[in-house]
Amino acid sequence: MFKVKQLGVAVAIALFAGAAMASNFRAADQVYVPAAGHASSSSATFVSDVFISNLSDDSVDVSVIFSTGANGTQTPFSKVLTLAPRERRELPDFVGNTLHLNGVIGQLVFNACKAGQDCTPNPSDGLNANYRNISVESSIYSVALNANIATAPTTGQLFSGIPWYNFVSESASGAGLDKLFITGIRNTVQYRTNMGFVNASQFSTTTLTATLFSGTGAQLAQNSFTLQPLGFLQTTVGSASLFPSFVQAATATGAYVVVQQSGTQPTSDAAGAGCPTGCPAFFAYGSQLDNQTNDPTTLEPQYLQPLTNNAITCIYSPDVAACKSGTTIHRAVKHQF
Repeated sequence: MFKVKQLGVAVAIALFAGAAMASNFRAADQVYVPAAGHASSSSATFVSDVFISNLSDDSVDVSVIFSTGANGTQTPFSKVLTLAPRERRELPDFVGNTLHLNGVIGQLVFNACKAGQDCTPNPSDGLNANYRNISVESSIYSVALNANIATAPTTGQLFSGIPWYNFVSESASGAGLDKLFITGIRNTVQYRTNMGFVNASQFSTTTLTATLFSGTGAQLAQNSFTLQPLGFLQTTVGSASLFPSFVQAATATGAYVVVQQSGTQPTSDAAGAGCPTGCPAFFAYGSQLDNQTNDPTTLEPQYLQPLTNNAITCIYSPDVAACKSGTTIHRAVKHQF
């Protein structure tokens, strides 16, 4: 296992065609967008439009954490906007226009609180009666370098927000929710594949191991990445950092990747935040791109087995579900307000 160096913007932005959607029911008081930004390559500018919905009858303050790089450099933005009851708002170029950041790629964590109220989480369960539900959708796209973002032709796709309870965790092995797979991996003349890996926990460092298999189940390659709290890594299949032996060839197709975590190390403040184990949590996502047009197709992560009744409860009723040893599932990021 090894620590992966931070990738430059030119490499990272190639993954803006990725997405991760574990559920079509994505309302929560805390929502992740695993990849977003405002950055340019030598030929294009990549931006993220955000569509955010207040699903409560109260006005809601929304705060955001932006985290970038495998080291998880975090920048908090307290109460960047307030939504009226049931308001839906479109925020073009969210990272550039709302957060006023440029030349950055990373993950976003949205937090919603009843407007003007205290949302300090209870350390034992991470809850507060003032939390309010929102949903977040993001359109990630590119335009030609120096083009007018508001009017230029675009290439991109949907990147849905993920509710905090839909992370994958080594702590949920008893419910079968400790690993995922992504299929449709190709590295041919016609197609390439990009992948992203996200430490979804603010309270631990973790190692993610990605294993590449052929369609018949033969192991082809394996890489491990150490990600700091809220660490974020994007790269290309067949590159030096991810499955370099899976070189471009007509036969480099029909493969799939299994991702799981291990070696989670809690931060010094984890126990005080109600996460003595570090609240292990991660996401992974993929995108298959046409090498000629750059047209992307989302490769969604999937669990390796059908969900049991308990596993389904863990996803849709996380505050009451006994997902491990009788304890309730806990938010892996401190609620910002």
